[in-house]
Amino acid sequence: MGENHMQSDQIFKKILVPTDSSLPSLVAQELTAFMAKKLNSKVTVLHIVSHEPLTPAERHRHVPHGFGQFPVETHVSASPATSLPESVASEIANWYHQKGLKAVADAVALFKEEGIPVDQKLVEHVDPAETIIKEAQKGNYDVIVMGHSGEEEQEPHLGSVAEKVSRHAQTSVLIAREKRQISKILVPVDGSENAEEALQHAILLAKETDAKMTLLYVQESGLFKLRPKVTKEIGARILSNAADQIEGIKLDKKLESGDPAKTIIQTANKGDYDIIVMGSRGLGAIGRFLLGSVSDHIIHYANRSVLIVRARTKKQARKEVIGGAKMARHSRGHLPQEDKRYGVKL
Repeated sequence: MGENHMQSDQIFKKILVPTDSSLPSLVAQELTAFMAKKLNSKVTVLHIVSHEPLTPAERHRHVPHGFGQFPVETHVSASPATSLPESVASEIANWYHQKGLKAVADAVALFKEEGIPVDQKLVEHVDPAETIIKEAQKGNYDVIVMGHSGEEEQEPHLGSVAEKVSRHAQTSVLIAREKRQISKILVPVDGSENAEEALQHAILLAKETDAKMTLLYVQESGLFKLRPKVTKEIGARILSNAADQIEGIKLDKKLESGDPAKTIIQTANKGDYDIIVMGSRGLGAIGRFLLGSVSDHIIHYANRSVLIVRARTKKQARKEVIGGAKMARHSRGHLPQEDKRYGVKL
């Protein structure tokens, strides 16, 4: 194994689990419990009380630290209050808090029953997505695990909170779907640094869960008008390089052609994979600088859990974006005669 391979104490060490009383939230909790037991992770359960303040008094109400034995933070909106009587507004606010306390308590009980170290947090804020993103960054969490939609959304695909978090969080995000355990992992690769980092996450996950892994490279036909033989050779080399890093895991490799997002989803469905692990942005051997849009599509429409792995640093992410722009400009002119990274003549 090379120096790039991560240890279990560096990823998946701290997991943030936003929770409510929805079924997707329960699926996320159960998947987190499965992972945390295998990876010796510490979990923090987070619930956001996100109702709008109902009276001027409610807007400025102080919630004491430790309310209901939970750490509580108050960040309420400065929006105009409604004309509800203060007693009614207070009763409604208290109902929201009690409901939040129960959601957190139920989740904490699930993790404790599995012997998983767990913290708990209740935060009052009108924007749940913003709160989750800030909490993940402030607490230096390794991954956010959440359901695909919330209690009041009932979205068939991706709910608004999950969408905002998956799109804007600097932390890796796992959107949980259906499967509560992991035994088959699909890893799209394209030769980029971000895809490489996602591969390292997948390797650790596969080893600790004894899961099978499939590496997938999708040839996007016609992007740079390369000969089919060339793109196939590039894909085979990328798959081979990725496979060389993997030991002790039952491994398969697939080279497909077509639309990347649709092909990844179709492969995941056909192979009945439990989770797709991929980078948030990639720049492959032929400069597929739009992979960010691929991950967006997959996290919206795949009916499998999806782990989107973020670049480790802003500097690395910026490097990849700049590299993609340069490759895009270059592609409008002429293609290099050889890609030295893969030894393939173009």
